[in-house]
Amino acid sequence: MDCNQIGVRQDRGERFRPISRAPLLLSLVLALAAMLVITETASARTLLDMLFGQRPVYRERTDRLIEDGNGRRVRQPNRNRPIKRVRPRSVAPQTSTAAIPGVEIKELAIPPKLPDAKAVLVVGDFMAKGLAEGLDEAFIDAPGVRVVDKSDGSSGFVRDDHLNWPATIGSLVEAEKPAVVVIMAGANDRQQFASGQALLSDDWNREYQARINAFLEAVKKTGLPVVWVGQLSYKTRSMTNDVLAFNELYRNATEKAGGTFVDVWDGFVDQSGSFTLSGFDMSGQTARLRNNDGIGLTAAGKRKLAFYVEKPLRQMLGNATSPDIAAIKPGAPVQALPGTPQAPVTVDRVAPISLNDPELDGGSALLGAVPRGAPAPAKSARDRLVIDGVAPDGQPGRVNDFSWPKPQQ
Repeated sequence: MDCNQIGVRQDRGERFRPISRAPLLLSLVLALAAMLVITETASARTLLDMLFGQRPVYRERTDRLIEDGNGRRVRQPNRNRPIKRVRPRSVAPQTSTAAIPGVEIKELAIPPKLPDAKAVLVVGDFMAKGLAEGLDEAFIDAPGVRVVDKSDGSSGFVRDDHLNWPATIGSLVEAEKPAVVVIMAGANDRQQFASGQALLSDDWNREYQARINAFLEAVKKTGLPVVWVGQLSYKTRSMTNDVLAFNELYRNATEKAGGTFVDVWDGFVDQSGSFTLSGFDMSGQTARLRNNDGIGLTAAGKRKLAFYVEKPLRQMLGNATSPDIAAIKPGAPVQALPGTPQAPVTVDRVAPISLNDPELDGGSALLGAVPRGAPAPAKSARDRLVIDGVAPDGQPGRVNDFSWPKPQQ
């Protein structure tokens, strides 16, 4: 028997049968692999790593980390990140990041407001406060416009014991001397009056409208324009239905008083007209506009709300909204900026269109009609042949010359 073969004796006395060495070699390989796994724990290798290749190890990129002046490692700023504006301070801030070779870091400061900048007075409830923050961001580059926030989060037109806006607006205008008054209120007015009128009943509507008119009349006495911003949709269906009725009262009262009503409803609902937490922001990207409670506004929502109010304000403020207003010499009025077009003239009346004379030129004939007395245009050879059936006269020497007798050549 070969000494390299291993055999087993059968019960019936057969001769030894050789057994293959492959299982024994496989066992030795597995044992050796287990020893390698134990000895190479530092590189985190496994049996599968040896058979199919080592898996990549993900580590934080160290080339994005730099050292600041205090010996700490901080993340390198991304040059593609949008530039963040910072308000100027009286004391220069300490820079904690060292200069990066080859990377230019820009920091744009907000231009300071001019001493004679036109003021936009914002009053109302907590929604008006968010509107004021959005307007402040909208006119951040306009040195000739400053936003004055005098809103009260718990105020409204029902609880005049907390704050009476019709009686207070006159003193605010006298103190702030604004160029325009912006109001947004109504979110706190879903309650009955102290005298007992139920919400949105006939008596409630009359009393509520009287207080709105009193506020508008107080602003009108100051000679200032007023902009009333309508309410938005809310997460609660009952609250949404109530503020829809409020908006009609605001619109009617503002238009009768000669003010401007700004409807912002479509900007905070989905395609079906229902409440939505998200929507398109100022850059056209989908963003969160409302808080989780379905009432408050996010930063993107406040800026979008101000976008609707920004257009009429720019028309009223004129040159003061230009970023170049600071280029004029000190002491000059903000309206004297050269080269800036004036606000467009508002056209509130249009002459009626006559059915008999739509062009208002005195004419009585339709467009394309032939004037009377004008000779009829002569028909072409094609029209005489197709319409009248008259062939054109033959020309001597041509194939269609059928005259007889033939002329002498």
